[in-house]
Amino acid sequence: MTPEDVMRLVEETKGGSELSSENKDKISLMFEGVEEIVGLEHIISILNGEKSHGGDKILRAYIGLEPSGKAHLGWIILADTIKKMLQQGVNVLVFLADWHAWVNDKFGRDMEKISIAGEYMTEVFRVLLGFPEEGEQAGQIRFMKASQLMDSGKYWERVLRCSKGMSLSRARRTFSIMGRSEDSSDDDLSAFFYPAMQAADIFELDVDIAFGGMDQRKAHMYMREVGDRNHWVKATCIHTPMLSGLKGRGGGRMDSFDHKMSKSDPNNAVLLHDTPKKLEKKFRKAFLEPGNSDSPVYEIAKYVIMPRNGEVHVNPKPEFGEPSSWTDLDALIEAIGDGSVHPFDAKMAIANGLAEILEPISEHFTQNSELLDAVNQMTGQ
Repeated sequence: MTPEDVMRLVEETKGGSELSSENKDKISLMFEGVEEIVGLEHIISILNGEKSHGGDKILRAYIGLEPSGKAHLGWIILADTIKKMLQQGVNVLVFLADWHAWVNDKFGRDMEKISIAGEYMTEVFRVLLGFPEEGEQAGQIRFMKASQLMDSGKYWERVLRCSKGMSLSRARRTFSIMGRSEDSSDDDLSAFFYPAMQAADIFELDVDIAFGGMDQRKAHMYMREVGDRNHWVKATCIHTPMLSGLKGRGGGRMDSFDHKMSKSDPNNAVLLHDTPKKLEKKFRKAFLEPGNSDSPVYEIAKYVIMPRNGEVHVNPKPEFGEPSSWTDLDALIEAIGDGSVHPFDAKMAIANGLAEILEPISEHFTQNSELLDAVNQMTGQ
């Protein structure tokens, strides 16, 4: 969403017209670039003077992530969203969903390995965000394991309340949040508790904003249903764009997210530790068809390169054309379509732009390699 889109939604939402211009700008800056906002009235009510879910004036946001392996490019989009919220005084919690990863059979349900992956995940986000201040106050970030929250008997009461009234078919429809098909878990009862656990997390953590990729939408909508049924405070839900795998969308349904970039297929994903040489190799095979605007290369340009670099630099070999810079993605797509820019040169331009963006991550983990080495050993990559 553009800032104008967010501002329009604010004006159309109950209480939005009563906000000060400063608070309207705050919402616009917080949520610029997200794909969808659901339940904005909760945030508006707090900015208009009501208490936050935590009982004070601090807005709190949460994202739950399974510690399941090496970081891929989608984490940059999540980090950009976190950074915007931190800058606007939101306290952000990165929730390391270790038991959720166990339910989802990550690392063979070895909790020691899942814990190491959680430490690695924490370090990656610290690097991506430039090591922000950590703590409980406005504009600070927190990291917390799900196992810490689950020590409370109250948590499991909440899980049961979130499960009450959920049919098995309704639970199956949320399995995409785990990357599973609806018929994949009839022999695994724990999978049916996963959506109730995720809903319970949000309510128990007293957060005002729940966010994640568009693939988490079904879980968030279930959470809001549970909130209505139990008269609980419902968090505003923010969904960020999903990056397609480098092979493209294929013929999958748009709402299945079968096409999304996933570290489970390293050749179809950009990992944050990919070297410039590896990036070039992967982008040689990336789907880009002149005249077709649906390409993972364009998605990466739109959501990663342009927001960070401001432009794409195309540098063909001298015998194949002159260097050019593009600040308008649509113009670049048109130039590729009419042959002014060769698809190969465009793909290498994106690969080179990514190499620049990923360089600080490479430098950090070269100097502090212990966690990455451990994850490499666990994943065999």
